[in-house]
Amino acid sequence: MTSLAIKSSPNNRLQAIQDALQQAHQDAVDLSLSSLNRMPEYFMAVRVADYFANHFLNFGYRLEAQVKRTFDDADLRYRREELLEDPDLRPNGRFDLVLHKGRSGRPAHVIEFKRGARLEHLWPDFRRLARVCEYAGHKSLQTNYLVLTCRCAADGSGFEAVENRLLEALADLPEVEAALLSSEPMTPYIDRDGTEVVGGAFRNVVIELTAAN
Repeated sequence: MTSLAIKSSPNNRLQAIQDALQQAHQDAVDLSLSSLNRMPEYFMAVRVADYFANHFLNFGYRLEAQVKRTFDDADLRYRREELLEDPDLRPNGRFDLVLHKGRSGRPAHVIEFKRGARLEHLWPDFRRLARVCEYAGHKSLQTNYLVLTCRCAADGSGFEAVENRLLEALADLPEVEAALLSSEPMTPYIDRDGTEVVGGAFRNVVIELTAAN
């Protein structure tokens, strides 16, 4: 296990998620003869969770964390009843991953994972995470993340249009401020038939949502 040494900060968290995904991709290639873009979303969640637990000073985690339990354990500025009546939050569902402060168990960040970058699939998660940020204000859960994989050309071309679409969509959420960090093009790109696509690649994209001031 790596020595626990890193203090949590916005830059550290974004880079840590990217580092965890790159290591996960290499293991997918070496051990599963696949690539990260074809692995199940929970594979990404587990690898990111373990990376944070092993590299940061005070992070534990819950996988498939109940939304209701997460809100009960958090220090939010709204009554529980209000949260559970908000359909955008899907209060009877679960979050892919919740990082929590190890000693107190208080939720710190929600991280959701998606394969692909189609806005119609991402928008419900944008809304959900934005609402979490808004309810949190400047307490726990004020910063949360959406992690996705996005196909691109091996030379990196074509991604700028995708990035602009994502940022334009996020601009429609005034309750949050957004930051985006993408990886360099990663290969191989494996399609759904298990075949490597010549000239194909993908990027890991981490979107950070923080409650607006």
